[in-house]
Amino acid sequence: MTDFFEASQWRERIRQRKTSIELPAGFPEDDDLRETYCLARALDEDLVRYFQQVDLSIDSRQIQRGIRDICDSFESEVLQGLQQEKAEFRQNLKLTQSKFKNIFEFAGLENLYLSNNYTRFISENLGHKIEDIAALSPYVFIPESRLGITLKGIDCIIFGEGQLYYTQIKTKKDTLTGSQVSRSINELKIHPYSMFVAALDMGSSLSLSRKKADKNGIKVLIGEEFWSEIGICYSEVLNEFSSSLKYIEERLYLK
Repeated sequence: MTDFFEASQWRERIRQRKTSIELPAGFPEDDDLRETYCLARALDEDLVRYFQQVDLSIDSRQIQRGIRDICDSFESEVLQGLQQEKAEFRQNLKLTQSKFKNIFEFAGLENLYLSNNYTRFISENLGHKIEDIAALSPYVFIPESRLGITLKGIDCIIFGEGQLYYTQIKTKKDTLTGSQVSRSINELKIHPYSMFVAALDMGSSLSLSRKKADKNGIKVLIGEEFWSEIGICYSEVLNEFSSSLKYIEERLYLK
């Protein structure tokens, strides 16, 4: 890869180009979306060129090692964070308190009090690690980590069928609430090609229905559909996360 794609030089080209990008007629009166549109269109030309120079072959063994390394980090970060929450709870029990967050804290019930904190913390970290695993694919580009550029509502850009798909990744199908669905549609439909991903084929139903997505020109991929699109084995991702979560549970509930 040439110096053409060195991060600081690339950012400077994008900064210069975006000032000449014109917004389509009727574009939403949203400053963040307007900034994102201009940045994305300034990025498009170079990004196509980038993917044309990247080796797009899939090295399954290298990806396997990468998934395991990411899951090792997942275990370490989660356990460190949750052990700290447990220590704080136990320390608070020793103090005289007049206000409590809930009845579980009042009763001194450690497992019940911490269970909600545990699942929330783990789920948030899991979402970040899903993005890290996706980034192992040569078909995936994350502008924030590669260029320090934040695009509203966009987690990564996927190169597929010769097109750049500006992509939003959620952990599972029913992650979004009703109001969040409209926001996601608005964030995605400003791009020529966009994608909504539920990385795990889990949850009651798809928050953003395929019908509504099609109407707004948004491609939807769920579970296996997504991972196969970027050349990563879905079952391997599931099995590695499952193994990590079992290990985390064992460590958390040691007596």
